[in-house]
Amino acid sequence: MELSGKKMLVVGLGKTGIQTVRFLLKKGAEIRASDITPFEKLREEVKEFQRLGVKIEAGEHKNETFLWADKIVLSPGVPFGLPSVKEARARGIEIISELELAWSFINKPVVAITGSNGKTTTSTLIARILEASGKKIFLGANIGTPLIQIAEDDDGFDFLVLELSSFQLQGISTFKPYIGVLLNISPNHLDHHESFDEYVESKIKLFSNQTPLEWAIYNGDDSVIKDNSLRIKSRKIPFGETPIEGGIFFDGTYVRFGDELYDLRRMKLIGIHNIENALAAIASTRILGCEPELIESEIVKFDPLPHRIEFVCEVSEGRFYNDSKSTSPGATLRALESFPPPIILIAGGKDKGVSYEVLKDTVHKKVKLLVLFGESRFRMQSELGGELETALASSLEEAVDKALVKVAKGDTVLFSPACSSFDMFNSYEERGRRFKEIVQYISV
Repeated sequence: MELSGKKMLVVGLGKTGIQTVRFLLKKGAEIRASDITPFEKLREEVKEFQRLGVKIEAGEHKNETFLWADKIVLSPGVPFGLPSVKEARARGIEIISELELAWSFINKPVVAITGSNGKTTTSTLIARILEASGKKIFLGANIGTPLIQIAEDDDGFDFLVLELSSFQLQGISTFKPYIGVLLNISPNHLDHHESFDEYVESKIKLFSNQTPLEWAIYNGDDSVIKDNSLRIKSRKIPFGETPIEGGIFFDGTYVRFGDELYDLRRMKLIGIHNIENALAAIASTRILGCEPELIESEIVKFDPLPHRIEFVCEVSEGRFYNDSKSTSPGATLRALESFPPPIILIAGGKDKGVSYEVLKDTVHKKVKLLVLFGESRFRMQSELGGELETALASSLEEAVDKALVKVAKGDTVLFSPACSSFDMFNSYEERGRRFKEIVQYISV
């Protein structure tokens, strides 16, 4: 991709946007950048960009800025439904993601993982197995380091393991991973995507440029993925609990992949969804030549990542778990399915525009007390409450207090919000850390 002299607009000046501007400066592009955040709240690097000739638009998105560009690069989280983006696209201006831009300057094989839930765990697990096999691995994209940061500079790696969001995939046209992994699809990010169909298309797009030379690993038990699987043109490995020829499946005791048997009964990760994540990791790393014994060993000893069904401590003989990373109803459903009743569920946060109905049956079967806080608490109460005992709280501290009143021996207290954190916290990590601080203070 020739960029020298090209008029490039970068939309969004967070971590990824800043790295994108830096890369484009090196390539000699003429650059403008636009961010809805007021200038004084942008990162210090933005002032440096101004001195280097980058024109910064802050606090608004003007149509004329977007129509100026030859090509527009959207940072993750910037919606394609933005009016200025729509207008530019209607005028024939190409809209791409940072992932697509970086891809033009990448040489090493890519393992790309997406899905509504489980992306970070699966990506990290694949990277750990490959590293244990002696490979040099880049792990990044939607987690850690943006891919653009190693564009034209990936010689030090054997494989690139990329966690990818729907936003990143929505803006691709040529991106083609050697191995694409699709874990699951459930309603999410409907505050950014214009419809669930658009969200599904962004996920399925992972496989859009693959040929029979590449690999597609996907959840064969997921009805949405199954309905779209005929569109996949690469070599397929379905995974799940259903035995499918050429696939990898869990028989209730062992994982079976062809003639190979994997015993994951000592795995530290909790829940059938993590079995699915392990299946995807096994298939991916076997394709890349890792030995079965090493794969099994790495999965069994893999510790849960922070904020993902993370055991905090025991209080009043109840076990408290931090699952702040569950920012969608589908993720919280997986968490609830991982524990027997009785459960006290603490949920709520910023409403992402999705229905909570998917939780209703499981909540009513397993949850003895539903504690709701945050912006979404009233809608969640309307959709999930009913005859179930429900308590409303104005803060996370109050929510934990209300759970403590009802906790008894053998209870699981599960903090799994089913919502994003941005009504009260800057991130799910900050929210999870706060939950742990509250619980650990109580336990002292």
